[in-house]
Amino acid sequence: MSRTPQQLIEELRGLADVDWATVWNGPPYPGQGLDMWCAQFNWVPTSFERVLSVRTDSEGELWFPSSGNWAPVHAVVQEQWGAWADTGADNPLVLERAAVVWPQYLTAACSVLGEPAWEGSWESKDFPEGLGSYTIPDREKRIARKSPYRLAYWMPASPGKPLSVLELTLGAGATETVKPRGALLNLEFHPRPIESGQP
Repeated sequence: MSRTPQQLIEELRGLADVDWATVWNGPPYPGQGLDMWCAQFNWVPTSFERVLSVRTDSEGELWFPSSGNWAPVHAVVQEQWGAWADTGADNPLVLERAAVVWPQYLTAACSVLGEPAWEGSWESKDFPEGLGSYTIPDREKRIARKSPYRLAYWMPASPGKPLSVLELTLGAGATETVKPRGALLNLEFHPRPIESGQP
């Protein structure tokens, strides 16, 4: 489900006062406890089979990637925009659309979060190598796949605030013209590396 840049602004404003320490500790399993846990953030659980998804009071959907355990939470994700090619020959058109929408969503995020600690493309020489629980492919894979195609992150000074990441990723082969691929722009929240005990 694609979101507009304006909806991204509203979502970020709505999440500004979230108690992220409680989020990182993780939700209880489905039942009244989960409903109450979500209610403290004005969220409503919409799916809880394997992966928890919630609807926010801004009508957005957040999902909690999981490897089988709900706690602790290592990431909260919201899809912002996506485009998929009908044929391999259309892959360049996907990249053209991505190049147009990226600055729109980046500007929207900056209007709430301020200037990012870093922003750049897959080929940037100073591309970050590690951001705690946010997984970054090693340099060879990133360059070969051109993904993340664009990345921006915000590392707030306040210990209670999350690492915020705006990423534009490409499906394998999106820069080729053999198979149809797609591009996906996500907003992600992670525990700040110093709080998760990771470098």
